[in-house]
Amino acid sequence: MKILSDFSEDVRQSDHTSGGYQWWYFDGVSSDDRFSFVVILYEGNPFSTRYNGAILADKNPSPVDYPAISISIYEHGQPIYYSFTEFDKSDCEFNEEQPLLRIGNHKMEGRLKDEQLQYNLELNEQLPNGDQLEGTILFNSPYNGNIFTNIDNTSKGHIWNLVQPRANISADLHLDIKGEEREIQFNGLGYHDQNAGKEPMRNEFDDWYWGRFHFDSATLIYYVMNRRHEQQHRAWLIDNHNIEVVKTFEDVEMADKGLTLFGLKTARKLGFRSGNIEMRVQQSKLLDNGPFYQRYKSDAFLRIPEEGVVESTKGISEYICPDRIYAKLFWPFVNMRIWYKSEGPHWVQRSKQLYRWTW
Repeated sequence: MKILSDFSEDVRQSDHTSGGYQWWYFDGVSSDDRFSFVVILYEGNPFSTRYNGAILADKNPSPVDYPAISISIYEHGQPIYYSFTEFDKSDCEFNEEQPLLRIGNHKMEGRLKDEQLQYNLELNEQLPNGDQLEGTILFNSPYNGNIFTNIDNTSKGHIWNLVQPRANISADLHLDIKGEEREIQFNGLGYHDQNAGKEPMRNEFDDWYWGRFHFDSATLIYYVMNRRHEQQHRAWLIDNHNIEVVKTFEDVEMADKGLTLFGLKTARKLGFRSGNIEMRVQQSKLLDNGPFYQRYKSDAFLRIPEEGVVESTKGISEYICPDRIYAKLFWPFVNMRIWYKSEGPHWVQRSKQLYRWTW
């Protein structure tokens, strides 16, 4: 894995190898913990049955033909809005010079101004069942260059660019759900990264846990990637003021594994230790439960004995088992959730009640 923290690299990757992908990930939690969201913009949608079907059929598909966006909004840990739409490439624009892209009527733009990193998400869509979303989410954070100064960035394979470990966010959203309109406005803390790969994810790793948690003094960022022939278990504690790594954790353990409804065997507890500093993550509230992917609203605990620090906070964590993406047994469920615009909506997506069942 190539690890970066570089705003200038947060652009469309020029390599469009068949089976490859890239995505721009944003999440956030309101200050009162009432609302949370995840927005992911893709080129080379790795969950697309259209894309993966072409890969399995050796048709050499290009990721540029499968752009998509997924949007999830939660209130008190329950989804109140969900969409996953795959567009035709003619409806999208990706920039290789600056963090700027458009997917349908959605837009992402990032800029660096006076040592402040600012991202603007503009969201605008109407779903086949009549649900509508319109609004903006702003991300603002100080920028201190590449924080991973001691990492060999000549590594190949999957690229992970940690652009905004911690950002102040401001959301102004208008929802129309079942004909009932809502205005949702909140401030809070958010996170943004970019991921890219030149081959299908299942060729690179077996499964992957990742998450981020904002404590008062520092932010925990981790990924626990189990690869074919090795493990990459890494976590960092990043100072919130100087935007620098203050502690790296390589002693990582997973516990309390159990089978899900779809047969995924996932750990509900993760532990990180470096000297006397201890971190624990409890994947508490299941937000999204699928055959190859899970998202949690989790609890995290930080203990630094010599400084008398004991803190707890909530955040978003996730898990993926990419090999299962290609199991055709699950594709009917995937097709209920992803709206392929080139093919028209699935009949379930036209129903106000049935589509929400897929959440």
